[in-house]
Amino acid sequence: MENEAPAPATRLKEHSGVAANLVSAVAGLVALVQAVRSDPLWIVLGLVALAALVAYQLWRRHWRTAGLAAVALLVLGVAGWALHQDRGDPAPAAATTTSPTGTTTAPAAPGPTAATTPAGSTSAAASTGAPDGGPTTGGAAAVVFSDVVQLDKKTGVDVDGGRPVKRYAQDATVDLFLDWGYILYSSARHSAMYDDTYAGPEEGAAARCATYREGRRTSAPHHYVGSGQQYCFTTSEGRPGWLQVVNQAGEGGALVKVTVWRG
Repeated sequence: MENEAPAPATRLKEHSGVAANLVSAVAGLVALVQAVRSDPLWIVLGLVALAALVAYQLWRRHWRTAGLAAVALLVLGVAGWALHQDRGDPAPAAATTTSPTGTTTAPAAPGPTAATTPAGSTSAAASTGAPDGGPTTGGAAAVVFSDVVQLDKKTGVDVDGGRPVKRYAQDATVDLFLDWGYILYSSARHSAMYDDTYAGPEEGAAARCATYREGRRTSAPHHYVGSGQQYCFTTSEGRPGWLQVVNQAGEGGALVKVTVWRG
């Protein structure tokens, strides 16, 4: 009878160990989900770590913890496969333009270029468009807005008017809205964000974004965003836009480079 006294303490210790392992596994999975958005290599490392944890728990005969780790391994594997499928889309080919004479030409290099008009005269064409959002020469897309904006947590911005106007409610006029946890929403009217990360610099983004929309590429109304990520979106008034997350700012905010074309 004297040997039965430590039994409750032993069971409490065992339950505490299971709870600690479960918390560690969940925390590790959350950290990996955050990390894979910026570097897919973390998926491989996470799979290896979870596989090792499953093997160790099976060896220790901790069946419940081993089962939870196996489920986490499966979830991370499916997430890695989905992310690989999304990033595996071929990069869009460079857009070409057709002159009035029927000649097809490749897009000019970034910056001011010389464009020949049908009459044979030459005029300068700024690649970023006219400052007031009016039409540009040479067929370049007119830029309505292009600048870095700061989005604080639970704050949005409307740039359709050519200047950033902050919004504090996710209404129909908001073009981008940053929720808590760095979840960035596109406009409620169009609700589509196309991943453009690693596809190229801002020069050429207009052609890439058009390719994503015309090809009905997989999109989502919102994404968890981190530094360096790029997305194509549509404003509340239907204009094509592109964004790049420059850096985090303040508590839960972000600095975002936003460019919107007249469309």
